[in-house]
Amino acid sequence: MTYGIIKNKDGSTYVSPIFALKYTGWKSEAIVFDETFEKIKKIEMWNSGFSGIHRIVFVLENDFDTSGGEFAGYDWVINDKALFKALRSKKGANIEDFPLFKEYCKDICVPDLFEIKDEKDIAALEDISFGFHDSLIHEYEEKGGSIVIRFDTTWDCYITVTFDGVIEADFKEKVGQILESEIKKTDEGFSFTVLGGFAGWIDGCDYEAEMGEPYIKCKKIFWQIEIA
Repeated sequence: MTYGIIKNKDGSTYVSPIFALKYTGWKSEAIVFDETFEKIKKIEMWNSGFSGIHRIVFVLENDFDTSGGEFAGYDWVINDKALFKALRSKKGANIEDFPLFKEYCKDICVPDLFEIKDEKDIAALEDISFGFHDSLIHEYEEKGGSIVIRFDTTWDCYITVTFDGVIEADFKEKVGQILESEIKKTDEGFSFTVLGGFAGWIDGCDYEAEMGEPYIKCKKIFWQIEIA
């Protein structure tokens, strides 16, 4: 199932199935339930205002091919002209008028911790974190055989990543802000590499930039999200 966290204007959040997505930059849109699960609505995934651009929809899992720039989703949703006509209203569409949606009116259990197991899981983390582009290292901790990093994505959420069973790492003194990163599945587990970034403040120390690409090689990766 494709689903995500929706942030209301008052800062509260809820989890909804996502019935269709259209990725068009800052004008990207999603079709979701409202917080009552009594209406379907089409909303912009980003909100721009006096305080800048902020994210409204945080996609946790995406089963749709959103590469085409048009709505991608369930066929019975994107081909329903009556639904799209109703969605033009700010009030949205009543679920009673579109009973196929009732099947999805169920609580979605979002895990506290997501584990990366395959390429789809890697894509999910890279999608919601934007590849950690513009991310800052908010907290860094080494405990046991793990490295735990809390990233301030600067895009309205914090993502804490646990690199479990660290095999090799050359990271801490090399990066403060990330411009580009890459997660790869390896024979031993996974690798996380910062392909571009700046040195910065970590644990109260201002590190000078060093040569090379910071990396962590580990057996497992877990992550969790906190909406800012």
